[in-house]
Amino acid sequence: ATMRTTLYSLLLSLVSCSSVASASSGTSAFAGVRLLLHCKSSIKIKNTNQQLLTTLQLQDYPSITTNFNRHSTTTTTLRASAGDGALGLAKHTSISALLAQVLSRVRRHANILLLLLVATTTAAILLSKRSNPQTLLWPGTHSDDSQYLQDTPLPPGSFGCPFLGHDIFGGSKEYGPFAGLAKLSQKFDSIFKVYTFGLPIVSVAGVDNIKSLLKHEFQKRDGSSDDGGSGINTFLMGRKNLGPVFGEEALLYEHDAAKHGKLRRLVGSAMTPAAIEAAIPSIQEAAGKQIENILEVGDGIIEMEKVFNDYTLDIAWKQILGLDLREEEVPQFHKAVADWTGGILNPMLLLPFRIPGLMKFSKIGRARTYLTTKVEEKLAKLERDGPDNSTLSKLYFATDDDDGTTRLTQAQVTHNALFLIFAGSETSSSTLTCVSLLLGLHPKVWKRVQEEQRELCSEDGEGLTRKRLDKCTYLDSVVKETLRMHPVETFELRRAAKTLVVDGKQVPEGWLALGNIKETHRRDPAVYREDGSHMDDRKGFEPNRWLEESARPSVWMPFGDGPRRCIGERLAMTEMKVFLAMLARKVDYELVANDEEIAWKTNTVMARPSDGVEVRARVAVA
Repeated sequence: ATMRTTLYSLLLSLVSCSSVASASSGTSAFAGVRLLLHCKSSIKIKNTNQQLLTTLQLQDYPSITTNFNRHSTTTTTLRASAGDGALGLAKHTSISALLAQVLSRVRRHANILLLLLVATTTAAILLSKRSNPQTLLWPGTHSDDSQYLQDTPLPPGSFGCPFLGHDIFGGSKEYGPFAGLAKLSQKFDSIFKVYTFGLPIVSVAGVDNIKSLLKHEFQKRDGSSDDGGSGINTFLMGRKNLGPVFGEEALLYEHDAAKHGKLRRLVGSAMTPAAIEAAIPSIQEAAGKQIENILEVGDGIIEMEKVFNDYTLDIAWKQILGLDLREEEVPQFHKAVADWTGGILNPMLLLPFRIPGLMKFSKIGRARTYLTTKVEEKLAKLERDGPDNSTLSKLYFATDDDDGTTRLTQAQVTHNALFLIFAGSETSSSTLTCVSLLLGLHPKVWKRVQEEQRELCSEDGEGLTRKRLDKCTYLDSVVKETLRMHPVETFELRRAAKTLVVDGKQVPEGWLALGNIKETHRRDPAVYREDGSHMDDRKGFEPNRWLEESARPSVWMPFGDGPRRCIGERLAMTEMKVFLAMLARKVDYELVANDEEIAWKTNTVMARPSDGVEVRARVAVA
């Protein structure tokens, strides 16, 4: 910053002292003179022989001062009253001529500039906390040089642009979100370092490496796992803004090991197999409504992404929150969830200070406030009328088995219920959208899914239960194969409270660690192909691999791993399988753009095709 300021000031003074202009007036006394501006304070008027005729002080001519300051870098005409006549001052010097003069002066003072550059750079290094140029350009990227880690290096990698680093979250139409991370993942080893938005990060891929990292969850510096957790813990970027918007009392962001365990038991009571079983009729009703809407379109084009968004959001308000919305209120709820979940990706929320009026004036804040109000109204109803079959009710009335009295606070109920909506709707909707794409690309697979459902219907009838869903083995393999190819790219960032060693590489204290799920799936030796076709939507989609023990993938972690594994996994899998089972029984479809190259949305949490998967549907023929 010092170097920039000094150089800028020096160049500015050179420019200011070299502006040359010509002058003419209606009076012959000023014919053929040159005006030389000195430091924006005076004008020296000379004749063509460089003899000084007079000096005008700009402070005596306000109009000259005002006009010059306004037009200091462009050609303009300046006029001012000078004694008994009007003096016209015209600035005619071209930009190229001005630059030539500036460069000439810079060349004459090159040695001074070079000396200044060396001096300021040396001073900055001497004044810095660490005499390491790397930490000047990429703050926070220190390694742990303690004696027992001297032979343990940082991972290979790239820090990218000084101060900013790489944009690992940015997407591309060819890949989808996190294209920057994917490019680096394929360039470096399974563990590599990267710098992004002022944060040093170690990306960790490979199931053994990820498990080695996650074993430090909640650990203290001495290696114990008592309350307080100081091994690794979840890290919320932009906490000052994302905290109130996302909900800091959600299970994901509890850092105390004992409190996390208790909170997970309480939230988990709403996600038990029995609780999911009880929710299936409501889920099936929501799926049936959307399938009816599909068939009503007739020969028209249907965007499957919108169908799945509406389906998962209907489950959100009907089953998760148990709201009693009127038909005209449903679009408002859908829009609020869309504004809230979509707004979380807004980079403005990463600012290191609280945005004034965030919850009242911003779209994402108003959406979150609306949803919180709906939850609070429902909780008041539950308190008055007693429990019902909603997930929110199970959260509100849950008690800890250890003492039978501990319950979630209202804030914990609200934050965790809304987090289930975010995680569940995003995972389920994105995955179902990709499933519909892959089944459209592979009609033989779709036919086999339909055949399986016809057989189950002939045996057990149309109703769906958890036991009947468990019999949908081929459908299950389709969903798992889709999540193998298109999982969430990473799990939540973790911050290292002490230096960790993973596969012989440092994750220094204070750095972030990122579990690279997509890259872990890509490197799975059980399915890996050198040409990358095992991850290609047209060449690599093989649900049969899940039915054969010898071909089964050795890695599958779309819901994370360790003590923070996604608690809504059962609900998400049930939502997806119920919809696909009912769709296979009633609908045939084909893709509108089957032969075109697949393009992806770039600013989403999970992969979503850019066209939303457009299809034409008709009633299925047995």
